[in-house]
Amino acid sequence: MVLSSSAVAGAWGTGSFENDDALDWIGECTGSQGKAALAATFDSALSADVVDAPEGATVVAAAEVVAAARGKRSATLPRALSAWLERQPRAQIASLAPLAHKALARVGQPRSSELAQLWSGQEAAKWKAQMAELAARLR
Repeated sequence: MVLSSSAVAGAWGTGSFENDDALDWIGECTGSQGKAALAATFDSALSADVVDAPEGATVVAAAEVVAAARGKRSATLPRALSAWLERQPRAQIASLAPLAHKALARVGQPRSSELAQLWSGQEAAKWKAQMAELAARLR
Protein backbone atom coordinates (compact mmCIF):
# COMPACT_ATOMS: atom_id res chain seq x y z
CA MET A 1 0.00 0.00 0.00
CA VAL A 2 1.24 3.45 -0.82
CA LEU A 3 -0.09 6.19 1.40
CA SER A 4 1.38 9.48 2.46
CA SER A 5 3.46 9.32 5.60
CA SER A 6 0.66 10.92 7.60
CA ALA A 7 -1.73 8.07 6.86
CA VAL A 8 0.53 5.03 7.11
CA ALA A 9 0.50 4.86 10.89
CA GLY A 10 -3.28 4.76 11.14
CA ALA A 11 -4.24 2.54 8.19
CA TRP A 12 -3.25 -1.04 7.59
CA GLY A 13 -5.54 -1.90 4.71
CA THR A 14 -8.09 -0.60 2.24
CA GLY A 15 -11.12 -1.98 4.05
CA SER A 16 -13.76 0.17 5.69
CA PHE A 17 -12.59 -0.74 9.19
CA GLU A 18 -8.87 -1.12 8.53
CA ASN A 19 -7.87 2.23 10.00
CA ASP A 20 -7.75 3.85 13.41
CA ASP A 21 -10.24 6.61 12.59
CA ALA A 22 -13.03 4.18 11.69
CA LEU A 23 -12.34 2.08 14.76
CA ASP A 24 -12.37 5.15 16.99
CA TRP A 25 -15.69 6.21 15.44
CA ILE A 26 -17.29 2.90 16.48
CA GLY A 27 -17.31 4.09 20.09
CA GLU A 28 -19.00 7.34 19.10
CA CYS A 29 -21.66 5.50 17.12
CA THR A 30 -22.35 2.79 19.68
CA GLY A 31 -22.66 5.42 22.39
CA SER A 32 -25.50 7.10 20.52
CA GLN A 33 -29.14 6.30 19.85
CA GLY A 34 -30.88 6.34 16.48
CA LYS A 35 -29.60 7.96 13.36
CA ALA A 36 -28.27 11.24 14.78
CA ALA A 37 -24.57 10.29 14.92
CA LEU A 38 -24.71 8.83 11.43
CA ALA A 39 -26.49 11.85 9.98
CA ALA A 40 -24.01 14.21 11.66
CA THR A 41 -21.10 12.30 10.14
CA PHE A 42 -22.57 12.59 6.64
CA ASP A 43 -23.66 16.22 7.06
CA SER A 44 -20.21 17.24 8.27
CA ALA A 45 -18.53 15.73 5.22
CA LEU A 46 -21.02 17.30 2.85
CA SER A 47 -20.61 20.78 4.34
CA ALA A 48 -16.79 20.80 4.50
CA ASP A 49 -14.75 22.51 1.79
CA VAL A 50 -12.42 19.51 1.81
CA VAL A 51 -13.12 16.31 3.73
CA ASP A 52 -10.13 15.49 5.93
CA ALA A 53 -8.85 11.91 5.89
CA PRO A 54 -10.11 11.02 9.40
CA GLU A 55 -13.55 12.40 8.59
CA GLY A 56 -13.55 10.49 5.30
CA ALA A 57 -12.79 7.26 7.13
CA THR A 58 -15.72 7.84 9.47
CA VAL A 59 -18.03 8.49 6.51
CA VAL A 60 -17.05 5.12 5.08
CA ALA A 61 -17.68 3.41 8.43
CA ALA A 62 -21.05 5.15 8.85
CA ALA A 63 -22.03 4.20 5.30
CA GLU A 64 -21.31 0.57 6.19
CA VAL A 65 -23.81 0.84 9.06
CA VAL A 66 -26.47 2.28 6.75
CA ALA A 67 -25.84 -0.47 4.20
CA ALA A 68 -26.23 -3.05 6.97
CA ALA A 69 -29.52 -1.45 8.04
CA ARG A 70 -30.68 -1.92 4.44
CA GLY A 71 -29.91 -5.65 4.69
CA LYS A 72 -26.65 -5.38 2.74
CA ARG A 73 -24.20 -5.99 5.56
CA SER A 74 -20.47 -6.30 4.99
CA ALA A 75 -18.78 -9.39 6.39
CA THR A 76 -16.27 -7.01 7.99
CA LEU A 77 -18.84 -5.01 9.99
CA PRO A 78 -17.52 -5.10 13.56
CA ARG A 79 -19.61 -6.97 16.12
CA ALA A 80 -20.05 -3.84 18.22
CA LEU A 81 -21.76 -2.09 15.31
CA SER A 82 -23.89 -5.13 14.48
CA ALA A 83 -25.04 -5.33 18.10
CA TRP A 84 -25.75 -1.59 18.18
CA LEU A 85 -27.73 -1.80 14.95
CA GLU A 86 -29.93 -4.57 16.38
CA ARG A 87 -31.09 -2.13 19.08
CA GLN A 88 -31.88 0.72 16.67
CA PRO A 89 -34.86 1.62 14.47
CA ARG A 90 -33.49 0.06 11.28
CA ALA A 91 -35.91 1.82 8.95
CA GLN A 92 -34.77 5.22 10.23
CA ILE A 93 -31.14 4.33 9.73
CA ALA A 94 -31.79 2.80 6.31
CA SER A 95 -33.52 6.04 5.31
CA LEU A 96 -30.09 7.72 5.44
CA ALA A 97 -28.96 5.80 2.34
CA PRO A 98 -29.26 8.75 -0.09
CA LEU A 99 -27.32 11.03 2.30
CA ALA A 100 -24.72 8.31 2.89
CA HIS A 101 -24.34 7.80 -0.85
CA LYS A 102 -23.73 11.53 -1.44
CA ALA A 103 -21.18 11.74 1.37
CA LEU A 104 -19.40 8.60 0.18
CA ALA A 105 -19.22 9.98 -3.36
CA ARG A 106 -17.59 13.13 -1.98
CA VAL A 107 -15.06 11.05 -0.02
CA GLY A 108 -14.15 9.21 -3.22
CA GLN A 109 -13.24 12.37 -5.14
CA PRO A 110 -9.60 13.53 -4.84
CA ARG A 111 -10.55 17.17 -5.42
CA SER A 112 -12.79 17.18 -2.32
CA SER A 113 -11.29 14.44 -0.13
CA GLU A 114 -7.95 14.05 1.54
CA LEU A 115 -8.62 10.32 1.98
CA ALA A 116 -9.02 9.85 -1.77
CA GLN A 117 -5.81 11.82 -2.31
CA LEU A 118 -3.92 9.58 0.12
CA TRP A 119 -4.79 6.37 -1.68
CA SER A 120 -2.38 6.08 -4.56
CA GLY A 121 -0.17 3.55 -6.23
CA GLN A 122 -1.02 -0.13 -6.34
CA GLU A 123 -3.71 0.00 -3.66
CA ALA A 124 -5.69 2.85 -5.25
CA ALA A 125 -7.64 0.53 -7.55
CA LYS A 126 -8.49 -1.80 -4.67
CA TRP A 127 -9.70 1.09 -2.47
CA LYS A 128 -11.77 2.56 -5.31
CA ALA A 129 -13.34 -0.85 -6.02
CA GLN A 130 -14.28 -1.25 -2.36
CA MET A 131 -15.83 2.23 -2.29
CA ALA A 132 -17.81 1.40 -5.47
CA GLU A 133 -19.04 -1.84 -3.91
CA LEU A 134 -20.15 0.01 -0.78
CA ALA A 135 -21.89 2.66 -2.88
CA ALA A 136 -23.77 -0.11 -4.71
CA ARG A 137 -24.97 -1.53 -1.38
CA LEU A 138 -26.37 1.88 -0.49
CA ARG A 139 -28.59 2.00 -3.61
